[in-house]
Amino acid sequence: MKIGNVDISSNFVLAPMAAVNCTSFRMLCKENKAGLVYTQMFDVELIKNKSRHEVKDLLNIVESERPVSVQLIGNNEDSIIKSVKQVEEFADIIDFNVGCSEKEILAQGYGAYLLSNSALLEKIVKKMVQTTAKPVTVKMRIGIEAQKIVAVNIAKILENVGVAAVCVHGRTAQQKLAKKVNWTIMKQVKEKLTIPVMANGDVTSHLEGLDLLNKTTCDFVMIGRGARDRPWIFDSTKTQISNAEIKKQILRFIELYNKYEKRSSSSEVREHVFWMLNDYVTKQNTRAVLNMRNICEIEDFIHKIR
Repeated sequence: MKIGNVDISSNFVLAPMAAVNCTSFRMLCKENKAGLVYTQMFDVELIKNKSRHEVKDLLNIVESERPVSVQLIGNNEDSIIKSVKQVEEFADIIDFNVGCSEKEILAQGYGAYLLSNSALLEKIVKKMVQTTAKPVTVKMRIGIEAQKIVAVNIAKILENVGVAAVCVHGRTAQQKLAKKVNWTIMKQVKEKLTIPVMANGDVTSHLEGLDLLNKTTCDFVMIGRGARDRPWIFDSTKTQISNAEIKKQILRFIELYNKYEKRSSSSEVREHVFWMLNDYVTKQNTRAVLNMRNICEIEDFIHKIR
């Protein structure tokens, strides 16, 4: 499987998630057989004027996690193009966010808002494709609201300007993360395009991922919140996971965090650990981890939990 000229080893992909996709989490997902991992989204207005060293530090991409897609968000063409040039040295793929539905993002005319301005979106993405030799992809929603489903039309525009793949989150911006995903629209997008299409939304297990691929006939399935809680979701051999294996995964995350992160944030670690304890069967209060003040205390708690 390929996206542009980039080989992808599995059709299970880690979604970009703000405040989640740190280097150590991406690496853990890669170790669990994710075929492609995404960074969190980066606002082009915050990245465009950074030095090469600052960009390298910010992305903090480790060779063992490749291939990696770097996601950008914005709507100013000059800022976007400058940012593409800033990140292309470090990225294997460059993704453009047309899916974020947060109120403050929409208010700035970013993310899913661009689905309502196809001319601007076409202009921006065409320029991105022309600017870099790296594959450019787009992550999008099916529309702004239920009365304006534009996924097929937008996807065809994107294919025509040269994107290497599109990812379709099967909800409108208005839905945010509520209600079921519309797999029918994702299937329609796949039927109309010749480039790879990723299906995204509501996958909480490996089997659900396979089911979404089957229903939509898409080439890849992208997993966000399901992977946040279960980084092992990408591995078909780990559909039934024991407490001991969950503990091993958490301790591996902490090991990677201590080794590769540029910061030492106990709040970041405890959030990841709390999410990964979601399936851990115990009578102990796992929420206690959220009150722990340092990484050593968190690690000790995991060693001792029964």
